[in-house]
Amino acid sequence: MSFKSIFLRCLLLSLALVSVGCAELKRLREDNLAMTQRLSRLQSERDGLSSKYMASEREKARLLAEQARMEDERRSLEQKLQGTGATVRVKEGKISITLPSSIFFNSGKITLKEAAKNSLKRVCGALSQDFPNGAIRIEGHTDTDPINRTKALYKSNWELSAMRASSVLHFLLETCHIDPKKVYIAGFGEYQPVAENKSRSGKQQNRRVEIVVISK
Repeated sequence: MSFKSIFLRCLLLSLALVSVGCAELKRLREDNLAMTQRLSRLQSERDGLSSKYMASEREKARLLAEQARMEDERRSLEQKLQGTGATVRVKEGKISITLPSSIFFNSGKITLKEAAKNSLKRVCGALSQDFPNGAIRIEGHTDTDPINRTKALYKSNWELSAMRASSVLHFLLETCHIDPKKVYIAGFGEYQPVAENKSRSGKQQNRRVEIVVISK
């Protein structure tokens, strides 16, 4: 084999190796670029998840602080209303004062008992002290027993519950001078029970008027 042939073969082999090397280098560069882009996406996703986690933690802390504040308000109001027959609970994120109908009204009636008026005065005083700028909703609730003796006056438990709420409303307006622009009534009849209506005690719990602080 001549020197020229050997030289040509070596040259072709070198060119082939260079070509393979360039192709491999190109592939490595493309792989590196793809990996860099993937790492960038993963970093972005991690940052997004971290941001969501921090937001979730802040929201969790806010909710816990709100729950603690609501519980403090509930306890404060409960202490002020001891001996009135009223109970205080947190209802759907709002303070609610429950007035049992058995204490405030005779059966099937809407006229406030005299003894109930003193309790309502204390309720009014506590609301004025703890929620001086608060708006309130006065809710009437009944059990499932149909109206019998006063059916001529109240077509259904809806009317009875609304009229009882109205009686409390007028007492608060006339005696406690609550701003009429910040109070309204709602009659729910038998449709928002807090206990089963299968027992006497359950029905007694369901017959109630609630004063709900809807804004502060």
